Amino acid sequence: MVSDLWRFPVKSFAGEQARRAFVGPFGILGDRRLAVLDDAGDLLTGRRAHALLGFRARSTEADTGEGVEVITPQGWELAWDDPAVARELSEALGRPAVIVRNPVGVHDVAPAHLVSTGSLAAARDWVDGEDIDRRRFRANVILDLEEAGPFAEDAWVGAAVELGEGGPVLEVISPTERCVMTTFDPDTVARDNRVLAGLARTRDNLFGVYARVLRTGWVEGGATARLRLTW
Repeated sequence: MVSDLWRFPVKSFAGEQARRAFVGPFGILGDRRLAVLDDAGDLLTGRRAHALLGFRARSTEADTGEGVEVITPQGWELAWDDPAVARELSEALGRPAVIVRNPVGVHDVAPAHLVSTGSLAAARDWVDGEDIDRRRFRANVILDLEEAGPFAEDAWVGAAVELGEGGPVLEVISPTERCVMTTFDPDTVARDNRVLAGLARTRDNLFGVYARVLRTGWVEGGATARLRLTW
């Protein structure tokens, strides 16, 4: 079952949960279609520019992912292209920065990222049994799989996942290598290295999977997910 759907309108900003979403050839509409560049034109991400994680983004047009607003750490709610956003980013980062649009999205490896609830539950062992906020992993689709053990998605590479009857189909292409971004609390940006340490100790820093889109379509939270070895 599809437990959660997530969209991150601005790469490395906190994102938003969606009730339903259209998965196009470049992933969920509106996902990571905006990104932050410095004055040299280089892409900035939360891996090194940690201050980006303190900003949030949401779409005022839920179906298309358009009309993006940015919520600054001070609580200001501004259109993404408002000059005040660039000023706030530049001050937070200590260097000039601006948000730009990319029509196909700025994705690390593939346009979709999947994680299972079984893996999230198993990850509690790394933090003394505490629940880990799933937002740390910044997945687009979180799947609740009956009778599937932890890290079941490791075996999905090369298989396809259908999200809902006649819905989008995603082909899993590789495991997801995690980074320092998993160490930051999604709300406070406080750092907790236990998650990344657990990943390094037991998982070779791998958690979840990347996927490409084989078939586009609408998907809703609660939809049935089917794994197919071939498509």
